[in-house]
Amino acid sequence: MMIRQVVGKLADLKLDHHCDSTDLTIERLVLSWDELHKRILRKTTDVGRDIGIQLETGHLHPGDILHREGNHIIIVEVKAEAVLVVAVSTMRTMGLAAHAIGNMHAPIEITTQTVITPYNSVLEDQLQKLGLATQVENRPFAP
Repeated sequence: MMIRQVVGKLADLKLDHHCDSTDLTIERLVLSWDELHKRILRKTTDVGRDIGIQLETGHLHPGDILHREGNHIIIVEVKAEAVLVVAVSTMRTMGLAAHAIGNMHAPIEITTQTVITPYNSVLEDQLQKLGLATQVENRPFAP
């Protein structure tokens, strides 16, 4: 199957009162964080369907609907991977973490209490030397 564009968002289906999401059959295309940004990709869904993706513009996001036929949809999910979670409680610690991660040219996700980036042992050591609390977790990462 060849996908050339995203046909919708899973969140929009859940808000649609005319569509009962409990009747949907959901097939998942599980991607790593770096695969989300590729426009051309070939992968296999969780049920073994071969999918070719050739997007004309943009990139994929978690919850994108790639195909819909009746009550069957194929959606994008992000797989859980090792990430480095840095606890930040002040603007100073946020700045230190963001600066160190930026110097490594690593992708970053910022929340109110944490800075998250793909796991890198060198970066972990550097952050700890700066006095920042780090933790390695296995979870989806989609900056």
